[in-house]
Amino acid sequence: MKNHEFEAFYQVMLTGSITEAARNMGRTQPAISMTIKTLEGQLGFSLFERTATGLKPRVEARVMFERLRPVMEQLHDIERSLVRLAPGVMPQMSIIAANNVGTYLVPSRIAPLAAEGQSIRVMNGSASRILSAMEAQQHDIAIMDEGLGSTPPESPLFESERFEVPMYALFPKGLIESSRDTVGPDELSPHRICAIYYEHKLGPRLSELFGRPQMEFQNFYPMACYALHSGSVALVDYITCTTVAALNAGNPEVDWRRLDVDQPSVYHLLRPRFRPRSERIDHCHAVLRAAMLEHSQLVPGER
Repeated sequence: MKNHEFEAFYQVMLTGSITEAARNMGRTQPAISMTIKTLEGQLGFSLFERTATGLKPRVEARVMFERLRPVMEQLHDIERSLVRLAPGVMPQMSIIAANNVGTYLVPSRIAPLAAEGQSIRVMNGSASRILSAMEAQQHDIAIMDEGLGSTPPESPLFESERFEVPMYALFPKGLIESSRDTVGPDELSPHRICAIYYEHKLGPRLSELFGRPQMEFQNFYPMACYALHSGSVALVDYITCTTVAALNAGNPEVDWRRLDVDQPSVYHLLRPRFRPRSERIDHCHAVLRAAMLEHSQLVPGER
């Protein structure tokens, strides 16, 4: 059995029509009919009942379609990804990042490169989308969080480096009176707490320490904004703290203290192995790597 035979069967089942299947595949109706008959001959049983109104799938066809569908969808996804690798399609430099990192850290660090005339595309995406894109070699650099439990596997398609960013409690200034630079669950328990959504890999770990929060957010930065406007405490990472400080122009009404529990926010810096590199891309990667190191290893004098 050959791929084009499976494709013909898949398209007939998907569209419910040999005519539509032929149109999707760029072939003639008789050619698709012959391909289906050849496939049935190889299988040793009929897939369809021929009626006056067209083909009616038998039980065997429905079972085969359900088994075949995820495989064909994956093949089509690979095909679409490879098309994007055609010369001239990709921009000079392409970066994809988790929303929290893409809000301020990435744009602020690549600004000097853009000012020098470098053409750059910056995209945001979920962890699963970033992994898929990097497997397809669609971007030069990626920074992903753990999202819905997504962790980059050991892969021949990309390089991966892990960063652990410390977690903080961020809140309106004066909400928590303490001389310590750190805070723990006991000090935060009297306050309303906002945290990352439970399905995120970090969510259950925080809930074990602080309880299931009333307010859950998909991204750290909107959570921080809500906490500052509602008198709540947001459990965010250090990247969020520096983002809030920068985008609020050093707003004196914002305070944050490091959590005295070992529950870091994890990020991964990825580079594709089979996408062309340049000195500028290498430089950009080094700049973003340095930024991640700064946030995972506290700078002297920072809280």
